[in-house]
Amino acid sequence: MHNANQNKDSGMLRNEATGVRTERTDKARQLLIVTLMLTLTTVINVFLEYIIQPSSLVFVYLVPTIAGAIYFGTWAAVLAFTAGFFIFNFGFVEPYYTLHISNPQDIYNITVYFSMAALITYLINIVRRQYAFLKNRLDRVSLIEEMSRDFLLLTPLEDDFSAQTITESLRTRVFNQLGQLAIKHVQTIMGTPSLIYFREEDGTLKVWAKSSVALEITERENTAAAWTLNHGEVSGAGTHTCEDTPFYFIPMKSLKDSIGVLGILSNSKDLFPEQRRLLGTIANLTTMAASGWMNLKSKDL
Repeated sequence: MHNANQNKDSGMLRNEATGVRTERTDKARQLLIVTLMLTLTTVINVFLEYIIQPSSLVFVYLVPTIAGAIYFGTWAAVLAFTAGFFIFNFGFVEPYYTLHISNPQDIYNITVYFSMAALITYLINIVRRQYAFLKNRLDRVSLIEEMSRDFLLLTPLEDDFSAQTITESLRTRVFNQLGQLAIKHVQTIMGTPSLIYFREEDGTLKVWAKSSVALEITERENTAAAWTLNHGEVSGAGTHTCEDTPFYFIPMKSLKDSIGVLGILSNSKDLFPEQRRLLGTIANLTTMAASGWMNLKSKDL
């Protein structure tokens, strides 16, 4: 267990460091793009200065503001319209090459410019949040659809076998498949070590699947998992029951009783609500697929 915790911590540190480097690279790339857009806009304004009234050139800087807000977010939009103001004030407003504004028309245009830029940034930010929310919902629906399809593709109990033809080896294979399938989807959601318990005929728990062969299970984990099975409630890290284990245990409950336990090497307090819901979905799908085999075993063997 100590080795598993060390591996988890080192993996998290590596992932965090990689994520920080990637984020910095993305920010630098986005900053460069915003700078190029401002430069291009300024070059265009140099030519437009001979065609339109110079005091109106400030509104051209709304173009990089809108582009920055759409593609990079609020910070890019704020940077674009603030830098655009200083560039316009410095190079296109008399007296040139100062930040002093003497013409009332320029003051009016700049006031309107800032108002429009702030409003556009705010509205685009709302649209971006709604898009992100909708995308997360669609991703969740797609993931649930994929999980449901995977569980339904397992050997159907009622279609291919009767109670007389089901053997222990077949039942073992089915439970192994169920456990590995549940672990696969937990890894997709969490990326953390996990395991699956199923209830035996005598009411005890047996580990049927683990995300890694090296994942060590101690008596603390078995005790917490047994409590979750018997009480039908979560236990483990981040809960008020069996807090001494680093695992978080979720019951797999049918209409009558619990048939197994899903365990993940994570503190429940660190889980996002969306992750909790998806883990609950995995537990429910596993329960639905396993309950028929579980009931048959208790009746016919």
